[in-house]
Amino acid sequence: MTFSRFRAPCAFAFLLAATALAAAPAAAQDSVVVRLRAQYETARSPGFVVLPVAGGAGAEISAILRGDLERSDRFEMAEATGARAGQALDLDAWSQRGATWVLEGALTGSSLRLTLHDAAYGTVKGQGTFTLPASGSRAFRLAVHAASDAVVRWATGEPGMAASRIAFVTQGRGSKEIYVVDSDGENVTRITNDGSISLSPSWSPDGGRIAYTSFRGGAPLLYERNLGTGADRVLSDRAGINITPSYAPDGRTVAFATTVGGHTEIATIGAEGLRQQTRGRGYENLSPTWSPDGRRFAFVSDRLGEPQIYVMSPGGGEPRLVSSYAYGGRGYSTSPDWSPAGPAIAYHTRVNGRMQIAAVSADGGTPRMLTDRGHNEDPSWAPDGRHIVFASDRDGGGLFVLDSVTGTIRPLLRGRGFGLPDWSPTLQRAGQ
Repeated sequence: MTFSRFRAPCAFAFLLAATALAAAPAAAQDSVVVRLRAQYETARSPGFVVLPVAGGAGAEISAILRGDLERSDRFEMAEATGARAGQALDLDAWSQRGATWVLEGALTGSSLRLTLHDAAYGTVKGQGTFTLPASGSRAFRLAVHAASDAVVRWATGEPGMAASRIAFVTQGRGSKEIYVVDSDGENVTRITNDGSISLSPSWSPDGGRIAYTSFRGGAPLLYERNLGTGADRVLSDRAGINITPSYAPDGRTVAFATTVGGHTEIATIGAEGLRQQTRGRGYENLSPTWSPDGRRFAFVSDRLGEPQIYVMSPGGGEPRLVSSYAYGGRGYSTSPDWSPAGPAIAYHTRVNGRMQIAAVSADGGTPRMLTDRGHNEDPSWAPDGRHIVFASDRDGGGLFVLDSVTGTIRPLLRGRGFGLPDWSPTLQRAGQ
């Protein structure tokens, strides 16, 4: 892979990789040969039909809704063959064709009315009216994505992830810049334009800011970009390095890795100023990621000789190892990301000389391997706590999205040079 999340075992490795514009793949190191098996649910998904939406932009809306619901990986999508916008609804006919859910919609002016029918029982499962901006705009697509998330919740009681974006880094000629892309791979937008090295983008809980590291002034400083105004402010300009930021759930506190006494430690900066969280006694500690309640964070430390994933509480306490490691053996696990839906922590780990995506409970247990092909790095959870975006060299390389329940993997962006993805929270909810 061209990128590493720079959640490396030491600050030196980070600086060397960043200034060289290429990270040495961890796969080149020796590793223990193990057998990898990814196990997923195989239950049949309920059939889902999106009927043509009546109204001026109905065809575009139908296509966005259908795509979002298919990417939710919760339904077996079927074509609405023979259906016409505004046609009288025959639920029995759709039920006989295998549909459990039938979505009916109509656009009147700027108002989209959606009704979700349970074809098996002939009942209405959910309905709502959504105000849409002008067709063709980014705001229009985001509003339809929010409507899709509402439909997912009506049908399953679970959150969707369509109304979200993913920040990532793209390598250019002598530089690395930060971009964002919608959850469906549309609307790629450049965020930084420094002609320098920008790394480790991290979304704020309100989705309005991105913290990141930039070398544009020479040293790696920590910045926060206001996405509404485009303005930057410096979060940390401490001597040494300031890398791998992560917002706490309060949106005001940022954990990051910084140089303390010649080594790299986890620190937080917020209303109480700078507070050192880890004391490595010569070890390197990097890549914090917060639990949804803000009471714990996971991070990477090389205190066992190679990087592993640990969990601890802010303000003190002994870190607890959660990644798989045999004492006296070898292991390599980095890039943790805490699920917004619970105790699951995704990370990448070396297996048979290649990086694979794994997940483990912060409360303890056996890690679950989620990939078994290619070289896969830097996982980040979607706001639904089910999907994960990661960088991979599979199928020509790019960013890919994994459904952690079914194992389905789809490309988000194809090509070399994409890396360090971070998935936003939900950016718009129905009715907002």
